[in-house]
Amino acid sequence: MAEKYTIGVDLGGTQVKAALSDDEGNFIAKLKERIDKDSAKAISDQIIRIARSLCSESGANSTDLKSIGIASTGPLDLRKGGLINPTNLPFKFVPLTKPISRELKIPTLLVNDCIAGVLGEKVFGAGKGLDNLVYITQGTGIGGGAIVDGHLLSGKDGNAVEIGHIVIDYMGRLKCGCGKRGHWEAYCSGRNIPNFVRMKLRGISKKKIRDSLLFKNVRGDFSKLSSEILFKSAKCGDDLSSELVEEIGRLNAVGFASVINAYDPSLITVGGSVALRNKKLVIGPIKKYVKDYTRNRTPRILITPLGEDVGIYGAIATVLKSET
Repeated sequence: MAEKYTIGVDLGGTQVKAALSDDEGNFIAKLKERIDKDSAKAISDQIIRIARSLCSESGANSTDLKSIGIASTGPLDLRKGGLINPTNLPFKFVPLTKPISRELKIPTLLVNDCIAGVLGEKVFGAGKGLDNLVYITQGTGIGGGAIVDGHLLSGKDGNAVEIGHIVIDYMGRLKCGCGKRGHWEAYCSGRNIPNFVRMKLRGISKKKIRDSLLFKNVRGDFSKLSSEILFKSAKCGDDLSSELVEEIGRLNAVGFASVINAYDPSLITVGGSVALRNKKLVIGPIKKYVKDYTRNRTPRILITPLGEDVGIYGAIATVLKSET
């Protein structure tokens, strides 16, 4: 009998990543593309095309597929099988499970990407054997997944542990992509760090700004600032950039402390593009400041060993869990 494979998909705010995998989590083939934002339907069409490309690349047939799991940025509507008003995609509703199942003729499961991430961590990563763990992603946005006393938290709509929307600034100086103010994601996500920096620069002397490497790296135009430029400048020893990164780290510590106080995990693993590309600059300040805000005992905090594939592993783990 031919071996059956699973496809795991990680649908983020800017990229879609997918892998063809066996039940042990071994990747047979893998692809990554920018999300096709031409229309809401284009996203499911893109995933269907990627699934077929993965089969073609590995020499498998579409009949060798048993299921596909999609770990996606939210918010989700599990009843309708899609995304509803997704924070980082410009559509009111993105259909996923029905068109993909119909076209590929296999079961298609949809799960919040961070909920999938913590499940992937438990099945394939650093969370093996643990009953209390949290996964946090700091990338385009900020999100999380939690397992408490062995139970995966999902919520009525599949949107539990939306920790990126914890309020860390009650004054609401910055607006989140979801439309609300003061959220953690509005200050510390990859997309919104430039907004936070521009806000902070208003309170810093013009001379200090002009003398900084950060000023040179944006050629004096802070409308061109990105998270990448900020962290690159900090890695080069720029004082202003380092101060800003440290303050972002303190705000991250506030968010982490809220997570620790709410879920009391033994382990927190961290992923997402911002964290994975700037491991020391992200994790260092969190560990330095988090005890200033926690009530519960501080857990281990580390970068996920699954790297940028944690969402894919989570999608695969979700499929495996559904089969037990």
